[in-house]
Amino acid sequence: MAKQQPKQKSVSSVTETKSGTSYSTLSDTQQRNWKYAFLVIAVAIFFVRPILSYNFGPSSDEIYHKVIGDFSYDYLSTAGKNDTIFHYSPNGRDDGALLLNYGPLLEVTASALYKNFNLDPLPTRHLVITVFTFLLFLFAGLTGKQIGGWRAGTIAMLLMLLAPRILGEAFNNPKDPPFAAGYMMAIFALIYYFEHLPKPNWKATLLLTLGIGLAFAIRVGGLLLYAYLGLFLLIALLSQEEWKKKLFAFDFTYYRPLIISLLVVFVGSWIIGIITWPAALKAPLTHPFYALQVQSTYPTVIRVLFGGEYIPSNEVPWNYNLTYIAYTTPIITLLGLVASIILFPAMRKMYKTQYLVLLLFVSLFPLFYIIYKKSALLNGWRHSYFTFTGLCVMAALGFETLFRLIKPKVGQYVLYAVLALGMLSPALFIINNFPMIYVYFNELAGGVDGTYGDYQMDYYACSAKPAADWMTKNVPLNAGEKIVSNNPWELNMSWESGKSSRKSEYIRFRERNEQNWDYAVFLPQFVDPTMMKRHFFPPKGTIHEVKVDNSVIACVVKRENKSDYYGIEAVKKNDFVNGIKFLEDAVKYDSYNEIAWTYLGIAYANTGRMQEASTALTNAINISPEYQLPQYYYQQIAGGGR
Repeated sequence: MAKQQPKQKSVSSVTETKSGTSYSTLSDTQQRNWKYAFLVIAVAIFFVRPILSYNFGPSSDEIYHKVIGDFSYDYLSTAGKNDTIFHYSPNGRDDGALLLNYGPLLEVTASALYKNFNLDPLPTRHLVITVFTFLLFLFAGLTGKQIGGWRAGTIAMLLMLLAPRILGEAFNNPKDPPFAAGYMMAIFALIYYFEHLPKPNWKATLLLTLGIGLAFAIRVGGLLLYAYLGLFLLIALLSQEEWKKKLFAFDFTYYRPLIISLLVVFVGSWIIGIITWPAALKAPLTHPFYALQVQSTYPTVIRVLFGGEYIPSNEVPWNYNLTYIAYTTPIITLLGLVASIILFPAMRKMYKTQYLVLLLFVSLFPLFYIIYKKSALLNGWRHSYFTFTGLCVMAALGFETLFRLIKPKVGQYVLYAVLALGMLSPALFIINNFPMIYVYFNELAGGVDGTYGDYQMDYYACSAKPAADWMTKNVPLNAGEKIVSNNPWELNMSWESGKSSRKSEYIRFRERNEQNWDYAVFLPQFVDPTMMKRHFFPPKGTIHEVKVDNSVIACVVKRENKSDYYGIEAVKKNDFVNGIKFLEDAVKYDSYNEIAWTYLGIAYANTGRMQEASTALTNAINISPEYQLPQYYYQQIAGGGR
């Protein structure tokens, strides 16, 4: 009878590097336990997030991406006979032509589902996005595991999951988190592929084909992955003497399996990338490169709130992305990154240097290239989320390195406690502010409350849904009521999805007093930052507030006093006497109504009451320094009408 082997104890072993430095590693039992923890968390992410996706409203971009998906599906399902996709021009803008240069894989998938199975488009879209972005969390973890083991992989997956900005948008942003997911899968696939050089097997080939193809099918920036493959493959082949010798000897027999594999990767991923993309199907070899050129310059320009002032998106400062990364990444992840920088020499001894360099390159190169090109950037750093993938894994490896260097048990327990407490902060934010979790700033920035008025909060207008849901439950439906909003599409889509017959019309926040309405839903988009900081937003008459922490990101307003509207109408008709009467009542009702003060000043000036006009216009300017209309009339009065 064979002698029974003693069971493996759950204690760390000690590994010694070539330089003689020793560090602790996990035992087989501990690695197995971390593997089980990894699998449990991954399964939970896969099944729970689709259920939670029903709580998320539409993002602002979905008004365009949904249509692109529908038209692309129509084009594909009719074998090109229905070519409406090539004539789409929303509101006469150039967005239609711009959107033709995105791969519509997720949009087409969602459209096929709700059109063929009579499903609600909004939750179907979000379900598809949520299922696809599972790859982001899974492959962040698997990349960490591939380099540093199951503990590092589990930490990497948790750090990615507890990044509120990306997690929140991974429910309803059809481009940026999904692209980051494909990108993360491709990074893992590159590492796995290089592990099997010089003769990669079919599994490595298929994984890399899918990773690059899926990223390419969502955003044309996936073309970068081909360059990464070529660059790091060349470095890998030159790093081994035999491989280098065979390469310089042009030994095609030796490299035949690799050449065949690369052909499969390039051709297969290209097909995946363009198979649902009508514009690319028309010109499969040239359009993706044209699209890359268009996306690199990004012709659409909007105003973005950064550092307390609105600036054009094509004139953002060089540190725009870096500031957002520093302010919206949880502190615990930043600490892991700092640890990885400090401990990089030790990490090179524990892990393969080429993989560490790969992680840093795929994250830092795009960020520095954006700075070099002075690229246009929209609100937040969502267009650069894919760069967070490698940084997140590096942070996890930074913690893993600390665990290996700290040998005393008590020191490791302290580090576990630091990790747990650090993860608790973003976890509590997610729980307390669900589903508005992408509106996140860390403690370094002062949190959401500390940055209110300095940065655009709900740039995707996701708070329209909770506002719409509240009105459905608490405001009786009146057939004659008029509802307005500075984000009506998101509001109407939420009501339509909830089977409500309510509809809202568009109104600019700055022109909110110039129309006759009963209820309004306002988001602080393009609201004067000073008004936000001084709590002049939300306006008088607010009956419900949607908050993140203590900051209002949407409000429902009931029009209890319409004197401002009647007064402005009178002033526009040169009926200054009645205009003054109504507007004086309006500012008595709401002393922070900068629009009413402005028109009251205009009415005073036109009736010769210059001192009162100056006072009224000064009040308007003090409330909203960004408001140009009172400034213009004040200068006219101060200059004697010149």
